[in-house]
Amino acid sequence: MIKSMVVAVDTSESSVRAQAYAVTLAKRYNAELTGIAVLDTPWVTRPMAMPIGGGHYKDHRDEKMLAKQRSELDKRISEFRDYCRKEGVPARAVEVEGVPAEQIAHEADRHDLIIIGRDTNFHGVNGQDIGDEVEQLLRDNPRPVIMIPPNAPLPGKGVVVSFDGSIPASRAMQMFHLMGLGKGERIHVLSIDEDDDKAQLLAARGAAYFESHGVSVTKHALQASSEIAQTILNTVESMNAGMLVMGAFSNRSLWRQLIVGSVTKQLLRACPVPIFIHH
Repeated sequence: MIKSMVVAVDTSESSVRAQAYAVTLAKRYNAELTGIAVLDTPWVTRPMAMPIGGGHYKDHRDEKMLAKQRSELDKRISEFRDYCRKEGVPARAVEVEGVPAEQIAHEADRHDLIIIGRDTNFHGVNGQDIGDEVEQLLRDNPRPVIMIPPNAPLPGKGVVVSFDGSIPASRAMQMFHLMGLGKGERIHVLSIDEDDDKAQLLAARGAAYFESHGVSVTKHALQASSEIAQTILNTVESMNAGMLVMGAFSNRSLWRQLIVGSVTKQLLRACPVPIFIHH
C-alpha cells in the first residue's frame, strides 16, 4: 500500500494534472504527499558560445533567468500548498536547486512513488513532448513512476497491464498490485507476441498472478510483430482504461522496443492515460 509519494511541480500543463492526480491518490490511501520544485541552475548557467567579451552579458542573462524561474517556481509551490490545503490533504513542499531528475530521485528515496507530468521540464518550456527529466527518471530511478499526460483521467477507471513474461514486466505488475493501485479497478492483462500460442500463454501467466491474490482479470492475447505501440494504445482505448502498466528494460526482442526504441517514444508521447512504469 502507498504510504508516501512525491509529485514534481513546475509550470507545465501536465504538472497541474499530475498534482490533481497525486492529491486524489493521497486522499484514497491517506498517504503523505510531497511536492518538489527544482531550479535547474546547471541548465541555466551551462556554457554557451559567446562573442569575445560576452561573458559579462551571459552572467547578467543567467542571473535574470534564474530570478525569473525562481519566482515562477515560488508561485507554483505556493499554489500547490493552497490546493492541498483546500483539498484537505496534508502536504510538504520542497524547493531545491540542481539537476531536476537527480533531485527528484534523491527526494524519492524516502517515498514509495513518483508522479510527474509528461512535459515536466523545469525550464519554463511548454508544449514539449516529453521532458528530459521524465526520460531520465524512467531510465535511472529505482522507484516506480506514474507519468501523467495533460488532461489525463483521474484514478477510477480500468487498467491495462502489459505483460511479456520478462522480469521487469513481472516486477511492474507486482508493484502495481502491492501498492493497491488496482483495488476496485477492472484489470485487463495484455500480452502481445509474434506467435499466437505464446501470447495466450503469457496472458494466462499474467492473469494467474492477479487471480492468486483473489483479483478477477480479463485476458487479452494478441498476435503482432509490428505496430506494437498502436496495438497497445488501441487496447487502452477500446477498454476505456484509465491507466497503462508496463515494465522497463524488457529482454524479449519484440517488447524490448517498448523502452529502448521508437515504440517507447510513441507510447510516452501518445498515450492519453497515466502510465505506471517500473523496472
